[in-house]
Amino acid sequence: MFAIDEKIRGLPASREQVVALYQSINQPHLAIPGKQAGPAQAFIVGLRSAGGFGVFVYLFLMEVGDCAVYLSENRNLTPEQYRDEEAEAIGFVESMGFMVDNMNFRGLPPAQQDEMLRTLPVFQREPGPAQAPRTGPRPIAQTGARPIAQEKPQATSAALGRLFTSF
Repeated sequence: MFAIDEKIRGLPASREQVVALYQSINQPHLAIPGKQAGPAQAFIVGLRSAGGFGVFVYLFLMEVGDCAVYLSENRNLTPEQYRDEEAEAIGFVESMGFMVDNMNFRGLPPAQQDEMLRTLPVFQREPGPAQAPRTGPRPIAQTGARPIAQEKPQATSAALGRLFTSF
């Protein structure tokens, strides 16, 4: 069972502490108690500490730069317990309408891991609207793509039309 912890605003961590990172690939509209409703992105983070493993669910309200961190009542887990808790966290965020993708954090090169730790809101002490998360580990500048959210609706529709006709 996951419960919100109002005291935690972010999960600053080192590369070595991050066991797993899941990020939502969609942004459903959420109403989190005590927060302004709006589009949100979910992160599930597995962290290793001296006492064992922990699983955290981080919901980021992108428009207002606010967040909600959910903790499991189970802490300092063994590796076997961690796997069950991770599956529970995935089910928890999916029940809110999120679709999550495993970012394969441990398999990324150290430079990409460091970039994610610097830029994703889940790893910041205080999130802000300017730190809106990406949908993948590579920055848009490296892919040459433009963010769809900045395009006019007609351009987006035309781009989608071209995509679907290419099949």
